[in-house]
Amino acid sequence: MNKYQTWYQNITERARTRKIDGYTESHHIIPKSLNGSDDKNNLVDLTAREHFVCHWLLTKMYTGEAKSKMIYALNGMKRNSKHTQRYETLITSRVYENLKKQFSVVHSASMKGREPWNKGVPITEDQRKKNSIAATGKKFSAESIAKRVAKQTGQKRTEEQKNNIRKAVKAKLDANPRGPMSDLHKEAISQGTKGKAKPPGQGAAISATVAAQRAAGTHYSQVKIQCPHCPVQASKARYNAYHGLKCKHRTPV
Repeated sequence: MNKYQTWYQNITERARTRKIDGYTESHHIIPKSLNGSDDKNNLVDLTAREHFVCHWLLTKMYTGEAKSKMIYALNGMKRNSKHTQRYETLITSRVYENLKKQFSVVHSASMKGREPWNKGVPITEDQRKKNSIAATGKKFSAESIAKRVAKQTGQKRTEEQKNNIRKAVKAKLDANPRGPMSDLHKEAISQGTKGKAKPPGQGAAISATVAAQRAAGTHYSQVKIQCPHCPVQASKARYNAYHGLKCKHRTPV
């Protein structure tokens, strides 16, 4: 038994015979990733500091694939949530540096030959359909919706975000020009907004935006598109409805 195993055993054995008042974290003496069980004999309550130290000692006790698993587990100790207080555990710069170096090597080896999800690899149409099916019909609780609204309220998009959204919407409209709304679509919007008051200041904000667009000559009603099949220059809405591929002067192919 080396010194790391001795230290580890001392901490876990002491934890079996004491009672702690205050915050504790449950620890598997034999890690679950190494086939440890959830039996009471394999669990001890540790302080946050002891829990981190034990996971650090485990990276010293094992070799090979088992060591890689322990490095992943130790890296996970940096995560925090409402159920943990791990950031109250002091992590020295030297321990952090050594951990990141080891984690980088292990993670690089485990990812070798695999397509990284975050490196611009386009999502396949099959995966897109699977995601759509998984999300269809999914309902969020009122509490979940309230939390999301509270988080987003008052947030402002950056100019980069606005430009990205603008480009995406423009590309979609250019690829799929829309004509006038159908009666069914109009009725759906009417029913969805009936009886709902506009937020304070929304009307004034819309009016100010329209006025600024008209002054700059960029309002949608002022932008004219030349139809290639007749002499008419029409606004985008009228062009999509009556000109272009729908123009009555267009020569049939």
